[in-house]
Amino acid sequence: MSVRLFNGLQIDVPDGWADVLTVIVAPKQAVQDGKKPSINLVVKRRPAEKDDTERTMQGYLRFMKNTFGDVSEVQTKEMMAGNIKGKAIKFEAVADGRKFRQVTLLYHSGGEEISATVTQLDGDPTPMNEIEKMLRSIKPAAGGVRGLR
Repeated sequence: MSVRLFNGLQIDVPDGWADVLTVIVAPKQAVQDGKKPSINLVVKRRPAEKDDTERTMQGYLRFMKNTFGDVSEVQTKEMMAGNIKGKAIKFEAVADGRKFRQVTLLYHSGGEEISATVTQLDGDPTPMNEIEKMLRSIKPAAGGVRGLR
């Protein structure tokens, strides 16, 4: 067992476990003001031997449809993250009576599947070109499966 620190949290990590960290970022002002942000970005990674991007994307969309019922304005397109080709999906739905938009970029690199999702509540002023720029900026710096700690 080792003690690891993650963004101000201490976690006792069992021996043999790896850091497969999920990163969440949101506008600083809302967080400082103690408010729920109207937009956030969640980045996850998981080991994946082969590129199953299309199948993962379809499973994700099925999951969202099952969770929220009506999913509208569904669009997909290819998108680059650095020099890595990925696929993006955008849709709108309603949760607890509140409309939201989600845009997810999914790609495979270094033996991992990386997904980056921006969730934007209705009324958030962040333009789509800024959201896409943020998603395209998420690329492996080093590591991958072989880089797990």
